[in-house]
Amino acid sequence: MFGNQLESLKEEVPRRIEALRSLMSENKIEAVLILQRVDLYYFTATAQEGALYIDKKREMFFIKKYAPRASEESPLDVIEISSLKEIPSFLPQKPKLLGLELDVVPAELFFELKRIFPQAEFKNVSPLILKLRMVKSPCEIELIKEAAQIASFALEKVPHILKEGMSELELAGELLRLIMPKGHQEYIRMRGFNREAHSWHVISGKSGTILSHIDAPMGGFGPSPAYPMGASLKPIGKNEVVLVDLSTCFWGYHSDQTRCFSIGKLPELLKRGYEVCRKIANVLAKEARPGGSAQWFYKRAKSIAEEEGFGDYFLGPKPYQTKFVGHGIGLEISEPPFLALGHDYPIQEGMTLSIEPKMVFPDLGAVGIENTYLVSSEGLVPLTSAKEDLIEVLE
Repeated sequence: MFGNQLESLKEEVPRRIEALRSLMSENKIEAVLILQRVDLYYFTATAQEGALYIDKKREMFFIKKYAPRASEESPLDVIEISSLKEIPSFLPQKPKLLGLELDVVPAELFFELKRIFPQAEFKNVSPLILKLRMVKSPCEIELIKEAAQIASFALEKVPHILKEGMSELELAGELLRLIMPKGHQEYIRMRGFNREAHSWHVISGKSGTILSHIDAPMGGFGPSPAYPMGASLKPIGKNEVVLVDLSTCFWGYHSDQTRCFSIGKLPELLKRGYEVCRKIANVLAKEARPGGSAQWFYKRAKSIAEEEGFGDYFLGPKPYQTKFVGHGIGLEISEPPFLALGHDYPIQEGMTLSIEPKMVFPDLGAVGIENTYLVSSEGLVPLTSAKEDLIEVLE
């Protein structure tokens, strides 16, 4: 059913496993056990429930459910098990140092693994996995491009569906209706143990000034205090900004894109702020080069905002301004490298980045832009393509 994309991903599995094996050797890690769904998909081409064991000589792919499908989707031989407790019985020798994804493995599972591998010392292998995932293959880049096209298609339709009085959640629902038939997988993935989230962040007017628990310039009201972020039942009014931050995912690979709209005219302060955000994004894309520091993006963006007289609004209201202007993107919506203060990781050709300069204006709302880029030797190449103008819909 799945055709060329699956075959391309299956072809990449051996190379990815060997690359991890090389990093294991450099870091003196005897074996690893991969459990998180996204990482499993990266190394096996399937997201069925199980565990991938890799040591110096072999890889063993254990599946709890559903083994027949895993066998079809993955190039690896599948060993069907009913419990992780069975894994040691298949191993020729028990590892003394076992790498785990310790940034995401739940405590209960961790203690279960200690009982299963009582002889082993555990080491966090997530930094090695995320290091491999940062630089994308041609196949991965094509999947991210497809996700970006889905988002661009939907954002181009917003001026035709945006109506005064519709709620933020209504507009979010219309966006979902547009992207699902294109192959969007409905949920986006974030770093965590099988953690997923919604695809859209639609906020209008003063909703854009509402902060919440998330590390972002704005939070939005959300549907209720039980889910205090994103779109709400607030009606969209005339002459207020509507910020649409749309994340799409195709075959597990994400794109992130933000555009701004309004019904009627916006205050000049908001329009000027949006143009400064566009300038920041364009300057960063033009000046960035492989080898530069991840935190350069934040420092350069902040300096432009201050030069233009918008430093007090940039990346949120004082004293809650965030310290990042973008992030890596791929199998998770936000992954290394983080374009943030204090992050010195060098940018490399083949990385994919989302850059999202945004501003919050008290009592007025939030504006901003976001695009997903490919790092090339000549700078950043945009993968997203929706029109960047702030679109005022005149009824």
